[in-house]
Amino acid sequence: MATRGVRPARAAGVVRAVALAVVAAVCAACSTVTTGGPVFPARGGRGGDELSQPYVRILAATPKPNAGPLDVVKGFLAAAASFDDPLRSVARQYLTGEAQRTWSPFDGITVYDGSPTADPSRGEVQQTRVAVKGTVLGTRAGDGRYVPSNSTTTGAKLWEFTLVKVNGQWRISSAPSGLLLTEDDFKRAYRSFDLYYAAYGWAGLVHDQVRVQINPSEGLAESLVRHLLQDPTAPLKGAVDSAFGNNVDVNDVYVENDTVVVDFTYGIVDSALAEANREAMSAQLAWTLKPLTESRRIEVRVNGEQFPGGPFIIDPRDYDRFDPDVLTGEAQAYFLEQGRVHRLSQETGNPPLVGVGQPGSHQFGHLAISAEQPVKVAALDKAGGVWVSGISPGSQWERWIDGAHLTPPSFDRYGDVWSVARQAPGKSQVLRAHDASRQIPVGAPALEATDVTAFRVARDGARVAVVADDGNGQRVLVGVIDRHQDKIVNLRPLVPANDNQQILDIAWRDADTLVVLVNTKGDRELSSWSVTQGVRLETKAAARVETVAAAPDPAPMLAGTADGEILVWNPQKSQWTSVVKSADPPVYPLG
Repeated sequence: MATRGVRPARAAGVVRAVALAVVAAVCAACSTVTTGGPVFPARGGRGGDELSQPYVRILAATPKPNAGPLDVVKGFLAAAASFDDPLRSVARQYLTGEAQRTWSPFDGITVYDGSPTADPSRGEVQQTRVAVKGTVLGTRAGDGRYVPSNSTTTGAKLWEFTLVKVNGQWRISSAPSGLLLTEDDFKRAYRSFDLYYAAYGWAGLVHDQVRVQINPSEGLAESLVRHLLQDPTAPLKGAVDSAFGNNVDVNDVYVENDTVVVDFTYGIVDSALAEANREAMSAQLAWTLKPLTESRRIEVRVNGEQFPGGPFIIDPRDYDRFDPDVLTGEAQAYFLEQGRVHRLSQETGNPPLVGVGQPGSHQFGHLAISAEQPVKVAALDKAGGVWVSGISPGSQWERWIDGAHLTPPSFDRYGDVWSVARQAPGKSQVLRAHDASRQIPVGAPALEATDVTAFRVARDGARVAVVADDGNGQRVLVGVIDRHQDKIVNLRPLVPANDNQQILDIAWRDADTLVVLVNTKGDRELSSWSVTQGVRLETKAAARVETVAAAPDPAPMLAGTADGEILVWNPQKSQWTSVVKSADPPVYPLG
């Protein structure tokens, strides 16, 4: 029988606990830092567990005798940042008896850049205040996601602590609820990981990003699986499913020989009975654990025993097809030239697609390409309607969506084509169609009273990006498709409105990155935004660019100009290069 090579035994755990206690005592004895405990590098409670990663540990220090108000607040903040003390028992020693009963470290986490400042006091006083001034950087929501702050105010008073004398020692009588962490403290205590949920109909995976708290009592892999068994974060609610049932919990995650063992409670058996469920479950585990397992095989066990009916082994390489990006970095782009659809390929001379219906009297523009094989192409007719054609011999253009004021079409991974109809100023209706038989109105309460100029479904089939104006300026919104209810939900701003900006185009680069083309006071720039983080990642100049097309790395960024050129971005030279002189703007499949 194979031995559990790196799984810690109970005795080993006791030895480590004693060793940590000795280190803590030594560090505390030699420390002269009055604002918190000593800092030292450590590994998780797993010791030799290869799934654990090293982290910096802060051991909380108790209040120093006769410490001043400023040092007491600094000490409290440092002690509250110690994840080795989950109940914050040391931090509570800085509080009065009443404050200990009312203060809760579990009421959310606020990340800030700043420092405490004490009020000047003269003579003997029994009460004083200490303010924390700076900038709020973001918050960690209860579901684990990090929400960045939009505030640009610096040096403002963020919180105020009231202190009183208790038996001659300053103690905090009133403290803001929840945890207040500096950016460094937050990075030490929380790690960013992607969780993977099943797309509607088990079509693939959709990724979610959470900040996972370092838990010294369990490995990172176990913490990650525990998060995966919970609901997705609020922005994805209603848009994804999970192959794991509600009655599943994880007992342990460890390495045995060269296999990662994930030991679940018995509820996993019921969840894995259906073959589709089992496949989706395997994909979720393989992709979620990939950063920690280095593509090792994964074995699912039940309460320490082999899975009923035979070993349940997951080879991560078998689940590459579940990639949320759908496309690879080898994706090819397409464009329209004189009504014909061409594949962009300098090596083969940009050949036209054989079999696409002839345009006839239609004046097509704004091409969209599906990901299915054989592909379908969609285009917007200047006279009205979204028209679709296959590429098989004899294919004809068919009108899938009717209307005179429609946004450019967008295919999703399910073969549906989407557009938004402008029914009147400030009134929009989202539409989708799977064939020419009928178009389906899709509920989107947050968009009904806006002017929508762009609507793009992400390649994962779950997220959408929208350029909309509610009368206060254009902004980019991101949300998700609840396919159970056929609604667009959870829309929230990604790029805020600005009086000086015009949003010209958007395109999905990968499952998390949206590219936004903006014209600001005559200057054009192309910015990449992380949808899960809500932050701008990079910006490049785009002087002549009118439209943008993007696909996962290393596929090049493409652009269209007003005079019909197709440009490709050269990252080595940081410039745009012309590759086609006269054509309609390029597009990649989906996105």
